[in-house]
Amino acid sequence: MTIVVITVLLAWLFAGSALLALAYRRTLFAAWREPVLRAPILIFESDDWGYGPLSQMQALDRLADVLARFRDAGGRHPVAALGVILAGPDAQRMRLEHCHVYRSVALDDARLQPVREAMLRGKARGVFALQLHGMQHFRPESLMRRIDDAPIRDWLAADWPKTEDLPSALQSRWIDASKLPSAALSEDEVLASTGDEAQAFARVFGATPEVAVPTTFVWTGAVERGWARAGVRVVVTPGVRNQSRDAKGDVVATATRFFNGERAPEDAIYVVRDAYFEPSLGHASEGALAALRAKALTARPALLEMHRFNFLGDAAKTQHALDELARLLQAALSAFPRLRFMSTAELAQQYRLRSVLIESRVTARLHFFIRRLAAVSRLRKLAWATGAALPAWLAYVLTRPGEPPAAGSVA
Repeated sequence: MTIVVITVLLAWLFAGSALLALAYRRTLFAAWREPVLRAPILIFESDDWGYGPLSQMQALDRLADVLARFRDAGGRHPVAALGVILAGPDAQRMRLEHCHVYRSVALDDARLQPVREAMLRGKARGVFALQLHGMQHFRPESLMRRIDDAPIRDWLAADWPKTEDLPSALQSRWIDASKLPSAALSEDEVLASTGDEAQAFARVFGATPEVAVPTTFVWTGAVERGWARAGVRVVVTPGVRNQSRDAKGDVVATATRFFNGERAPEDAIYVVRDAYFEPSLGHASEGALAALRAKALTARPALLEMHRFNFLGDAAKTQHALDELARLLQAALSAFPRLRFMSTAELAQQYRLRSVLIESRVTARLHFFIRRLAAVSRLRKLAWATGAALPAWLAYVLTRPGEPPAAGSVA
């Protein structure tokens, strides 16, 4: 009787594990392939800087001052990777011409020189890295099709309109959102536009962009192909690809999923940004520290989304954001003595080279593989229901890693 019971239990365990593995094979495959980090990594991804109000100069300098107060164990300052918008409407000229034609002003225009110089000052201090966010934070042709709408006219009443104030759907650069649901752009238009914006980035900053961040995280494979041809080597994603907007203007995700260190068809590296530090929206230091803990637990980097609107406008709001940033950095360094600061481009280089920062021990990788699977709520519950969690738990205990070898310096 005992043998029969044991046989039934083993059969149940084997069948349950096999069914779970089949149902979650993509999740398992991605969790295993994603590189395991030997130290916690914290990067701030701060979008929308560039075209816009000249008050960005002071905001950038104040942000740089806060970042420069902190260092990791290797002496590196925390880095804000600035997603740069290279151009926007020349609103004054457009108003004089009754908005009949779209007119653009770029970041290398003398009027925007203070903003560009503030970015370069922060880069020289080691606290800013410059990334391509877009030529504009919208598609000019789509904007002009809505030019008679009162909200667009009101938006252009400012000399330096903030692109954050546009209707959300219009902020997506790589679709035609002049009508909803959105329409796809031709590949010829996309390839020409990606090449133009990479050339503009090189003209403004003296080097081709290494990292690209799709505006509103709506982009297509054609966009990636265009960027790759222009020299972009890293694409920042939210872990999924959104390629359109529905009738309500909401983004529509495809089945495509990404993980850190994954190679794109054009040989770029994908990184995942799905955590937030937006004090103006209530995503303050406590929540960001919790996100860092969750990422460290699964040996993934914490890329925190941190838009410029947190640091512009109302003085009390901007000071609160800066104070929360300092509070977060102090708490993070206290909680994680081995915390590493670097840019998104440097992180991608560690993945590409499989540097000493990337875990190579099979047992350690297996340990974090199980942690990653345990973080998937439905999978974890099904694993316990089927008994598959029992051998996983045993493997987890037996593969508990000791202190990893020294991670060395970051290139």
